[in-house]
Amino acid sequence: MPKPDYAAGQSWTYRTRPGEEASRVAIRHIDHEPEDGRVFHVSILDVKLRNHRVPGGMQRAMNHAAVSQATLDASLIALAGDADTDESWRDGYGVWRQAYDNGDAGIFDISLGEILGYIEMVVAASGEVL
Repeated sequence: MPKPDYAAGQSWTYRTRPGEEASRVAIRHIDHEPEDGRVFHVSILDVKLRNHRVPGGMQRAMNHAAVSQATLDASLIALAGDADTDESWRDGYGVWRQAYDNGDAGIFDISLGEILGYIEMVVAASGEVL
């Protein structure tokens, strides 16, 4: 059965990392960019993202990531219903939008699980005490 069209406001199951099986992806917004085509702005919820900058060292959500359709095609499994209406993704989107417009940011084209691993690596490299 083909996947339905991706749309803002949807919640999806995806190929999670081990231990994050309850995690879901919320599609928050879709931009149409001349160079990248459709850019999907998503939140990845109910994760265990190691982050030494937050109390307890564990971040429970990645509120904003800009991803390609290839990322969604490789990662999403099934439509899970409507996404929550949390607006905390907008701060990250604003930072991304300015950087993207200045040529200083792009979009992810790797799987959602790989994105989470990459973010953990970047945060750890920024000064995590091991």
